[in-house]
Amino acid sequence: MAKQKPDTKEKKTFRHRKTARASRVASGLVSSALRAKGFAQAEVVTRWAHIVGPELAESTVPIGLRFPRGERFGATLTVRCESAFAPLLSHKAQRVMEMVNSFFGYQAVAKLEVKQGPLRRRPRQMPYEKGPLGEQESEQLKSIVGEGQLSPLQEAVKSLGEYVLSGARTSGASGKKRD
Repeated sequence: MAKQKPDTKEKKTFRHRKTARASRVASGLVSSALRAKGFAQAEVVTRWAHIVGPELAESTVPIGLRFPRGERFGATLTVRCESAFAPLLSHKAQRVMEMVNSFFGYQAVAKLEVKQGPLRRRPRQMPYEKGPLGEQESEQLKSIVGEGQLSPLQEAVKSLGEYVLSGARTSGASGKKRD
């Protein structure tokens, strides 16, 4: 009688190690928390400034998006704003709903509800100040961009070059250059 040897070969498992975007990883964690607050899609919160524009985004925050049970249209969007901004937001309600609906691609929002309350203050980003350019930096910039009549693109590159070569700093900084 021949004894059969037990199979000693182990199965190798291959793991494909692929990098993933942080937004994709975080969306899985954040989506359930946002859904509990009434947001079917996290992008309404994360892309609010893109949806409504920087002026409205600075003074408003979306706090809820409630769809009728079993429906995917006719939602009520709840937005918080400072009490002084509430009349203006009420006046712009139709436009805000249009912007949100164009983001979704269909008539998702039918009503805008304005809640008054304090907003979290974000520090304002101060504009950079250009410093004076030395002769060497000016020559270097001229060699890159050119001289004479410049196109709009060349003007933009020249302006950026002036900021970079002058070691531009924020106006509120304490004299230290930003890295």
